[in-house]
Amino acid sequence: MVDALNGVFGKHAGARGSHAKGFCARGTFTPAPAADSFASSRLLSAMQVPAEVRFSIGGGNPRVSDKSRSVRGIAVRLTGPEEGWDMVFISEPVFFAATPASFVSFLKARVADPATKKPDPARIKAHNEQYPEGTRQPSMLGAHAAPASYASTPYFSNHAFKFMAADGRSTWARLQFEPVSGTRHLSEAEEKSLPDDFLEQEFRDRLGSGSADLDLYAQPAGSGDSLTDPSVTWSNGPARVLLGRLSLDRYSGQDCNDRVYVPTRLPAGVEPSDDPVLRVRAAAYGVSNARRAQP
Repeated sequence: MVDALNGVFGKHAGARGSHAKGFCARGTFTPAPAADSFASSRLLSAMQVPAEVRFSIGGGNPRVSDKSRSVRGIAVRLTGPEEGWDMVFISEPVFFAATPASFVSFLKARVADPATKKPDPARIKAHNEQYPEGTRQPSMLGAHAAPASYASTPYFSNHAFKFMAADGRSTWARLQFEPVSGTRHLSEAEEKSLPDDFLEQEFRDRLGSGSADLDLYAQPAGSGDSLTDPSVTWSNGPARVLLGRLSLDRYSGQDCNDRVYVPTRLPAGVEPSDDPVLRVRAAAYGVSNARRAQP
């Protein structure tokens, strides 16, 4: 998987294999009043929990344009006295692959032809015929412009987790961050006029007049929703459950850039699904992180 990422984006000293371009912020997570009845985690029963966040752009190019129509990412680390929680989200409700094999095939199909310097459409077509899920996320990304701010886009876990309450009830759900300020994409004029690097400064300017806030929701699975395929959207099943609010009030540059956020690092009361992409992430991140340390 990491070889496939490097094959498309190249190897860049000190950079992640994916989500190479990004920056860090700090703040707090405040659980909703009834969050601990959804999952018996001490993090969800605390008054407030320190939060560390890394915002990023999908792909392994650390110089990618902030206007690119690719996913935006948010990685969140909540740290309590006795346990922690890493959450990894992207700005579309589906992932581009259902399995590690599809992941590798998707990327190999997009390696640029040496002559044209562009991917071969025939290879992409062949991938989509073998793995039809490969069309879903690109279609969504092509339907709107890039986010105008990291604080004005929703984020989705794509993966399902089991939330266990103290009374024994359990609920399968995906997680979502919803921007309190609302969703906003770049206008056509902004796409043309803004520089390729504007998101980091926009976020710093935003914090000058207050915090950047995102509400965390659990989206329970509906009948027939897959617990193991991150490439499919879920139905409008049971109502979402508010788990709390993430409030970011400090830009912190690159101070978390060496951190590895692993979405199977979970608190008590939350368990991962058997989603094959989720299960392999920790190992893939380990490989990517080791390569970052190589000269």
